[in-house]
Amino acid sequence: MNVKWLDEWKEILAWTVGGICVMALCLAATFPYGALHARLVAELTRSTGMEVRVADWTVGLPLGLEWRNITLTKPDWGPIQLALLHAKVGIVKALGGGLGLDVVVQLDEASPNAGLARGTLTASSFSLAEPVTVKGQLQQVDLSKVIRRYVSHGVLNGDFSHRMDSAQTTASTMKGEGTWKAEARDLAIDQIPVGNGRTLSLAFTTVSAGLLCRDIICDITELKGDGIDGSFTGEGKITIQQPMQTSQLALTVTVVPGAGFASKASPMGLPSPPPGTPMTVKIVGTLAQARIAL
Repeated sequence: MNVKWLDEWKEILAWTVGGICVMALCLAATFPYGALHARLVAELTRSTGMEVRVADWTVGLPLGLEWRNITLTKPDWGPIQLALLHAKVGIVKALGGGLGLDVVVQLDEASPNAGLARGTLTASSFSLAEPVTVKGQLQQVDLSKVIRRYVSHGVLNGDFSHRMDSAQTTASTMKGEGTWKAEARDLAIDQIPVGNGRTLSLAFTTVSAGLLCRDIICDITELKGDGIDGSFTGEGKITIQQPMQTSQLALTVTVVPGAGFASKASPMGLPSPPPGTPMTVKIVGTLAQARIAL
């Protein structure tokens, strides 16, 4: 009697597993990969304000996309080169009509454990018209390859989590909240504008920053750094705009010059107080064109 009961359940289980496999195969065969590819390109373009070109893209199994040799360009900015982007679609989420993406971005295929950005995007619908959540990490990202115009050296690590009521809103109507944290080591910042066409370069051993965002306002929860050129702490806010480079800065930074700063400031005619003497500056303008006011 028990053996007969077991055989019946084995048959039911086999048919159930078989049905799920067939459904998954049908979903993989009919999934709108082209639409997903176009949507990802459009969202990247909208959020970054940069032209996104993908040299080659293929379909990954069971559900996924793989981009190779991606280039992001914008006038007056150096191009950003990405070696690989892999987006894996969650089958269970897709069966329910939603969207779940596990994304891995790699700067250099030769270094698989460095230059990585990992993230997860979940949404109630493929249209992204309903709440969208993104979470992820940055791992050993070489900043000189991403923002080479301003950074000649530096390695970035960080994590982020953000929820938006909808990804289809403009910056002025964006609703949501999130936290962003990052730390850069061995950072060399170039071309810091100090007025009259002059630029300054500064080096820091470590720089850490944290943001708490609600709607379009991101408050600075942490901003500090130290190195041979001195140390600094800061506070303020960033008002998010689209594209991201036009976001407005309103920061107050207290700088304690080090020995390295004095040697760089004097030839430019900048104030150069004795090492260890704090001075406060304002940083305003946009992310792309920040200005320092003493």
